Amino acid sequence: MFLVQLIYASKVSDMFLPGDVESILASARDNNKALGITGMLCFNSTYFLQCLEGSRAAVNKIFNTISTDSRHDDMLILAYSEIYKRDFGDWDMGYVSESKLTRKLMLKYSSTDLFNPFSMQGTSALSMLSELKSEIG
Repeated sequence: MFLVQLIYASKVSDMFLPGDVESILASARDNNKALGITGMLCFNSTYFLQCLEGSRAAVNKIFNTISTDSRHDDMLILAYSEIYKRDFGDWDMGYVSESKLTRKLMLKYSSTDLFNPFSMQGTSALSMLSELKSEIG
């Protein structure tokens, strides 16, 4: 089985409601566990940045489901690659809230001091997620 890692960004759509992020996380954790997917999600009420890891078939299946979710707009794949080990293997879906997305962190990994994953490269996004992983344990 080949492992792959997919990192994507999306914008919150007009269909997004308060409390939807909790619903997204609950369903992601259930679905990911069943499919052997691991990963991390960052969210700031405007943008999503998510990394998915697992078998090629499972990651593609989950991403296709997410891409049809009416709560997401303007999906953009930042990176898709084969990997030899998981970066987020401890989590069915880790979560980073807006409070952890500081100006200092954004300036380190993107072209702006505000969280906007559309202004990041895939490698920068992965580096930022990895740094956040160590902070939230």
